[in-house]
Amino acid sequence: MTLERDEKFMRAALKEAKKALGQTSPNPAVGAVLVINDRIVARGHHRGAGHDHAEIECLRDFGAPVPAGATLFVTLEPCSTAGRTAPCTNAIISAGVKNVVVGAIDVNPRHSGEGIMQLRNAGVNVREGVLAEDCARLNEAFNQWIVT
Repeated sequence: MTLERDEKFMRAALKEAKKALGQTSPNPAVGAVLVINDRIVARGHHRGAGHDHAEIECLRDFGAPVPAGATLFVTLEPCSTAGRTAPCTNAIISAGVKNVVVGAIDVNPRHSGEGIMQLRNAGVNVREGVLAEDCARLNEAFNQWIVT
């Protein structure tokens, strides 16, 4: 994987996340794309509190078993705890996704670093920090609110 390639697909995930701006409170706006053979085959974004998160929407959009070479690009670290929805980490692992590229680390103390750790512990290859500043900037208000 090249940084240029990762940035290209993270930009597509950011485009998905921007569809959610202003609709997800009290949650962050998040976008995801699933890539197979350098082609986006599924997309998703979080539509609002209580609705499926971007990763779940993306995997559902694909609708088939995820092949080994697929990569999930997500603008924010996948959540690792249950709330109104099940943890995204569980869904990613259950779907058989073996490669995940994360934009920004979740600053929420309940999740920060936990999602990445759970994925890695399950054998998922995780790359983090791709367009991290752009991904974090997308949720500046949320990030400020969640840590204060």
